[in-house]
Amino acid sequence: MAHPRLLLNAQPFGFGPAAATAILAEELARLGCVLDYVGEAHTLDLQHTPPYRTIHDWTDLPEGERLARLTETARAYDLFVTAMDFPAAALARRAGLDVAVYDALTWFWPEIPAVARDTVLYLAQDFFGVRERIQADPALRSRALVVPPLIPPRRTWRPGRHVLVNLGGLHNPYWTTDDAVAYARLMLDAVRAAQPVARPLVATASRRVAAGLADPAVGTYDHAAVLDLMGSAAYACMTPGLGHIYDAAATGVPTLWLPSVNESHPAQASRLAAHGYCDAHLDWADLGQAVDAATPTPDFLAAVAANVRRTSATSALRETLTTCIAKLTADLGRAPGRARSLTDRFGHGGTRRAATALVRRATAKEESDG
Repeated sequence: MAHPRLLLNAQPFGFGPAAATAILAEELARLGCVLDYVGEAHTLDLQHTPPYRTIHDWTDLPEGERLARLTETARAYDLFVTAMDFPAAALARRAGLDVAVYDALTWFWPEIPAVARDTVLYLAQDFFGVRERIQADPALRSRALVVPPLIPPRRTWRPGRHVLVNLGGLHNPYWTTDDAVAYARLMLDAVRAAQPVARPLVATASRRVAAGLADPAVGTYDHAAVLDLMGSAAYACMTPGLGHIYDAAATGVPTLWLPSVNESHPAQASRLAAHGYCDAHLDWADLGQAVDAATPTPDFLAAVAANVRRTSATSALRETLTTCIAKLTADLGRAPGRARSLTDRFGHGGTRRAATALVRRATAKEESDG
């Protein structure tokens, strides 16, 4: 039997989807799959050959050209697998491909995108409310599999001297790279100024943000390297994306969650705090610049960008930001982070379970075509 042939993809919003696809690709390759990737912009930062044979860059390609390319190559693949790029999933279905979706935000969407009900497999990463939502949706339930987070077994936190500032996940279609760089510079400068002693800082960012910062402390790392940096950090400062949250759970690093850069962040940070999994959290409201998470995504990001520009340009606000960070991190590093208990609640090792399910679906397609 030929090896299953999969075309992988990730939503260009934050680093979580791109990281999930890269993690799944490594496991799918170990299971004998033939893999290609198609995607755009910063999602390409985390995709590599191998495990892919070919990486197709469709940055700035119009929808019609994307559809034409998918249609032309559809027969070369048994399955199209996307991490949360629902428009790409819809294009793949129009091109005649079977589609599987990995979704880290099943719990969050006001409405789960309709294309999720037109997939052969819907992989929902477990979190508060996920199982209840799927159970209440018969059409989704028939094709859904709830999987633990895509993280390795919980490791022992062994703190060193450095502070990790994780600035991955800042890119999205609703604000510019300049806005992302400005946020990264503001937070990095504040964390650096907040150190009571001269701790070395190590910062992670996309290639474009790293280039914009031109700071020797900033680099672009693969997921395994980021986990190592977390597991050996005195503490971490990160945006409260779900990928970062589960990485903190896997490594046990105590964490300050930084002000939100998309509308799912406030809800995620609130749920962590409500259930006792949060070490420290800094919100825009703490700086007197509250952002309503209920506003549409473009308006939310416009408000965040305005906050970044205002704070960057105002010495009193910068001082307030630094003071808040110093206060919230003063006791971090004395014990493992509270997020580590998330693995007791939602498990780990979802990568193998998700990849095995994808191989099963791709193989079923291959056998039916054969």
